[in-house]
Amino acid sequence: MARHRVLISEEATRERRQLKPAQEKKLRWWGDRLAVDPTAGGHVRRNLIPRDLKRRFGIENLWRVELPDGWRMLYTIVAKPAVRPEVRILRILSHKAYDRLFGYATS
Repeated sequence: MARHRVLISEEATRERRQLKPAQEKKLRWWGDRLAVDPTAGGHVRRNLIPRDLKRRFGIENLWRVELPDGWRMLYTIVAKPAVRPEVRILRILSHKAYDRLFGYATS
């Protein structure tokens, strides 16, 4: 079966250093899963994509997956003509940071 490239942004690389071993293990699991099926995560509706992410990464679609202890990973799927789609991991966030990014009330 063909595998898609999974790339990680510099920002997500920095955020990854904060993960606990169980979260890191799940992140690697998701990376392998997304290489086979990029749409395995939960799709974020276009009107809910934070403006900050649209500006910073120039994205048109956003997907999310859950990691242990309430952490979230946000990624996009980039498709180019005649090239297999790529998965780009944009951010790895704690629950509180995720809520702030999306404008949800935090406790």
